[in-house]
Amino acid sequence: MCGDLFTQLGNDRALTDGDVVGPAIVAEDILKYSCLSLGMGATIRSLSKLAPHTLALMHGPSFMGDGAAALRALADDYDRRVSGQVFVASQSAVA
Repeated sequence: MCGDLFTQLGNDRALTDGDVVGPAIVAEDILKYSCLSLGMGATIRSLSKLAPHTLALMHGPSFMGDGAAALRALADDYDRRVSGQVFVASQSAVA
C-alpha cells in the first residue's frame, strides 16, 4: 500500500502498467500535498529495494510492473524538490 505516494488526479482504470510517476509529479505540482524533508528521497528509494511488482495506490490505479524503478524515479523527483527548497532557503538567509 503506497498511501499518498503516486497520488494522481482524475479517473483511470483500476489497474495499469503505464506511467504512474509522471501523473504523481503533476499532482504534487498542483496540490503540494507532501511535507518535504531532506530524507524523503532516500526513504522512498529504500522501499525500492523490496523490488515490488505491484503498487497499491490510494489515489490512483494499482500499478503492475517495475515498482522499484517507479519508486526510484519518484525519489529522484522528491530529491529535486528538496534541493530546490534548500537553495531558496539559503538564498533567503544570505539576503
